[in-house]
Amino acid sequence: MIYILFNPLANNGRGTDGLGAVTAAARQRHPGREPVLVDVTKEDEAALLMGLSPDDEAILCGGDGTLHFLIGALDGKVPAAPLYMWRMGTGNDFLRDVMEKNTARMVRLNEYIADLPTGEVNGVRRRFINNVSFGLDGQVCELGEQEKARLGRPVNYISLALRLVLRDYHVANASVTVDGQTRTYEQVWIASAFNGRYVGGGKKLAPDQDRTGDKLCCVVLYGLGRGGALLRLPKVCLGRHGGMPQCDIRFGHNISVTFDRPTALNMDGEPIARVTSYQAQK
Repeated sequence: MIYILFNPLANNGRGTDGLGAVTAAARQRHPGREPVLVDVTKEDEAALLMGLSPDDEAILCGGDGTLHFLIGALDGKVPAAPLYMWRMGTGNDFLRDVMEKNTARMVRLNEYIADLPTGEVNGVRRRFINNVSFGLDGQVCELGEQEKARLGRPVNYISLALRLVLRDYHVANASVTVDGQTRTYEQVWIASAFNGRYVGGGKKLAPDQDRTGDKLCCVVLYGLGRGGALLRLPKVCLGRHGGMPQCDIRFGHNISVTFDRPTALNMDGEPIARVTSYQAQK
């Protein structure tokens, strides 16, 4: 059987818009085998996938949020059946990362979801595929979810980020330990752990990170007032911050970050409010 797993809430509530193209592609790949559509908001997708045989195939439609919930449900297990992902989200940081070397419309997921890193927040450990972002990016995600709920429509994350930089974000001091080596920082804007290179819909904060390797990349932007942050963040988002003052980049297996005041964090784009610390391990 060929299963097409879709999330109607993906892509700002337009998660069914591209199902015709996915279905047509599946029929072309497997003539005579009619695809079965599965709404992942109504079915246990992990149980379905783990029950498939190697002769079956599944296509996951959605973006980073859909993928994050899937790996959480699988909790380290990898299906025996080939599992692919079809781009149907908004941020798509995972697909942006891996598709630079793969021009096909679908990407096989099985290899990428094996041995994923873990992040521990508030005593809860969960797997992530892209990043754990602490500070400004976490607060942008938190504010974005609040604004979407209030307005009932998609929001402009760039304008939210500018608002936070210019007025509403309150910097913290942080202690960051990478493989046992601790450094302290003042006026921290970002203190994140990356499994992939991108965050927030294409911001290349970890340009040298290799998700197929055995280490995470820790990026800390610090020591800046609002004006300095406003000047440097565009370079950071474009991945041009290597060697830049007030930006520390380290690689390691274990990363722990502690802020001296509660701030927002996001894991693969899912915000967690008022957090003071996290640990990430690969």
